[in-house]
Amino acid sequence: MLSSKFCGLFISLWIVTGITQAQIDVDFTPIPPSYDINSPNPLYALDINYDDIDLNRQAFHIFLPDTTGTYPLVVFIHGGGFTGGSRDVVLQDPKRIADIKYFLERGVAFASVGYRVLPTVGADEDGVIKCLNDSKRALQFIRHFSNDLHIIPERLAMIGTSAGSGTGLWLATHPDMAEPDSPDPVLRASTRVCAAAPTGGQATYDIYKWETEVFANFDGQGSNFTLDSMEAILGFERLSNFYGGLDSIYQIVHDPFLIQYRQDVDMLFHMSDDDPPLYIVNASNAIHPSQDLFHHSFHGREIYNQALAAGIEEVVAEIQALDINTTQGESRNEFILRQLSNCSLSTSAEIVNTVDENELIVFPNPARHQLNVRVSPYPIERLELYTITGQTVRSQLLGRHRLTTSLNLTDIPQGTYMLLVVDENGYRQVKRIVIE
Repeated sequence: MLSSKFCGLFISLWIVTGITQAQIDVDFTPIPPSYDINSPNPLYALDINYDDIDLNRQAFHIFLPDTTGTYPLVVFIHGGGFTGGSRDVVLQDPKRIADIKYFLERGVAFASVGYRVLPTVGADEDGVIKCLNDSKRALQFIRHFSNDLHIIPERLAMIGTSAGSGTGLWLATHPDMAEPDSPDPVLRASTRVCAAAPTGGQATYDIYKWETEVFANFDGQGSNFTLDSMEAILGFERLSNFYGGLDSIYQIVHDPFLIQYRQDVDMLFHMSDDDPPLYIVNASNAIHPSQDLFHHSFHGREIYNQALAAGIEEVVAEIQALDINTTQGESRNEFILRQLSNCSLSTSAEIVNTVDENELIVFPNPARHQLNVRVSPYPIERLELYTITGQTVRSQLLGRHRLTTSLNLTDIPQGTYMLLVVDENGYRQVKRIVIE
């Protein structure tokens, strides 16, 4: 088994020395007989770290049919409302063990990803994007080191429950988050996947859309389930932590940086016709939103309707309370297996995308003394750095506009900030950064 400390040290040295061959040393051991897997030599490796900020949380388990070849991979992300849960659920829950058995016996590997969670007591300055980005990096890490993990990097699919389900949907619908110019080779890997199966997940992490779309007219008499109602159920502290700290819940409606934050974590906004096939499952029988705020059938309905409207190639749904069933008897696992068999992602183990129009690249992130900024195709006119609550801490107007520039971070305290980049045509982009 690969030790957490060794993996973090190895990756750090790998980045600093500029070695071009992606390689880690993973010791696979036999899967216990209690898993009852009918495969020649089923193996697993536990607690492989994909980052070293939190060695306990930022790790994954991986299960292989064997090590004699390479395999498609199903990536499972656990639930827990972004405040709990663990990748270890696959070592205990009979349903997850049954999933592992199903896929391994059909020549597909299985991984269970852990991630940092939000505190239930006390403040959090990052919010849900921290959890989402952990799973993103885990996906990129697995793809980058696919040779050593015996994975076919072009054939990955996402499954999960609750918060893990929503995370998988976010990864599946978000435009590719590969950073081709990043000094960290892991972050150069693609985040595109072959399929996703959101099960009991949330439609979006823009919770204002829960009021205006997901639960709009929830009773058929014109009533919306409001942010105030959600705050009464969850408490202000939990809602505040979800976005990295708020003065009031309605700050998310008017603060431009929180509006950008909400858009970045909004799966409904990101959906487009080039997204992978979806298999949507929702078994909640709750009637009123307050009975099951996170898993209500209306979440499933919004995912389904928006996916159809966006023109996603294949959308299958089983939403029990709304009598929606378009599965034609195909189970979730059968759907995922079929998609992995037919997947034709044009990717490789080291995926580098061309820079799209108006693309913003910021590195390193996290940063310490200097932040490098690149845009395309229009040169940068102005940079502004804000705290998460909107206070300006640095502003830089470029006398001669350039595609690439840097921002001096000297004397700026550690923390999470928003970088506003304005090009010479007035196009504005915002990027969330961390200063260490």
